[in-house]
Amino acid sequence: MQDRPSSGALARRFAAFRAERHSETYLLVGICLVGLLILTIHLSTWGREARRDAKLLRPTMCWIVDRGVRSRVDEDGNVRFRPEVRIRYEVDEVTYEVWTYDRSTQTKDRGFDYAREDAERLIEPFARGGRYPCWYRDDDPSRAILVKKSTFWGWLFLFIPVSLTLFGSIWLFALYYERSRSKEARASAKRSAAKYPNVPNFKDEKGAELSRRLKVDAKSSTSFSAAIFGTCAWNLAAWSAAVYVFVKADSRADFWSAVVFSIVFCGIGLLFICRLWGRYRIERTVGSVALEVSESPITPGRTVRCRLFLKGRIAVKRLDVYVKCEEIARFVQGTNSITHRREVYSRLLFTKFGLEAPSKTEKRENFSFSLPIGVAPSFEAEHNEIFWKLVARMEFADGGTFSRDFGVVVRPFLGKY
Repeated sequence: MQDRPSSGALARRFAAFRAERHSETYLLVGICLVGLLILTIHLSTWGREARRDAKLLRPTMCWIVDRGVRSRVDEDGNVRFRPEVRIRYEVDEVTYEVWTYDRSTQTKDRGFDYAREDAERLIEPFARGGRYPCWYRDDDPSRAILVKKSTFWGWLFLFIPVSLTLFGSIWLFALYYERSRSKEARASAKRSAAKYPNVPNFKDEKGAELSRRLKVDAKSSTSFSAAIFGTCAWNLAAWSAAVYVFVKADSRADFWSAVVFSIVFCGIGLLFICRLWGRYRIERTVGSVALEVSESPITPGRTVRCRLFLKGRIAVKRLDVYVKCEEIARFVQGTNSITHRREVYSRLLFTKFGLEAPSKTEKRENFSFSLPIGVAPSFEAEHNEIFWKLVARMEFADGGTFSRDFGVVVRPFLGKY
């Protein structure tokens, strides 16, 4: 009998699962599939009828002969009603006289969705002997409708599945793009020369004032843009649909169905807005912080000068900068893959209280540090990695915190500078 994994092993697997963000990927894939399913159903039902009506229905004028309400008992024993109006019209000098109201009354079993009072109210505007516009089918002139409902709201409902699909797919692309730019991918892109075996080589940018500007290991603006688009699309579709169902509610049951619909879908939209606002506050700060160093890669024992740039509209209660080292181990057993991270070195380099950068201004904070000669250098192999980073941790006045990581490469000390 195969031994069951221990609770510690399950916890490590769960932590590795969260670190790889597979759960977010599955959620986004599910959102895409749900959006595609709703879109397919909507186009195959309402969309097919709307396209057919646009192609086959022709306008004409008719006379009201009679009007009434037809009833039917449903499966639960409830009596339901539908409005019907008898109209007379001519097509190619042929006179037709049919009972109809809208598309639902063209069949025997559809359209019984109303209480008697609601059905009578719908046929009340049509006076006997009056002349009104109607629409007949080009392929079968004996079939006609007196009420042609607007397709605007039907097309507007497409925003719900389309927004779900685009929201999920764009965010998936942003997530994939982010992972392709992660520290692991950058570290394994190129190896150092034979002088520094298995030492990754990060592609830092040229600095504006110091030698190198470090790349940040943070979510890209593409992901934030996807969140903005998804939030706007969802709320536009949800609130438009809520207005529609309230306007078109013809009975008490329809009214309460509209209330439930609004609470669920508009409530989800409000949650998206709250989440987006939280991300905006962070993104506004994240996009305004940069770090430059006097040299990169870093050699142990050598002093490295650093300059932190904070641009516009930043107000933090406390700012701390750390240098940290993580040891990463990857285990593969069969189809199971476990990634375990452990922080093996951490040191506070710089602290600033009450830091503010007003709009359209820039703050510069200078500090320096050096690593002990005996520290482990950056290392990247198939199953092991040693990753060094500078961490700028900001604590806001409302109690929120945010950390921004800047990956650095530490070369081995070879006995000389």
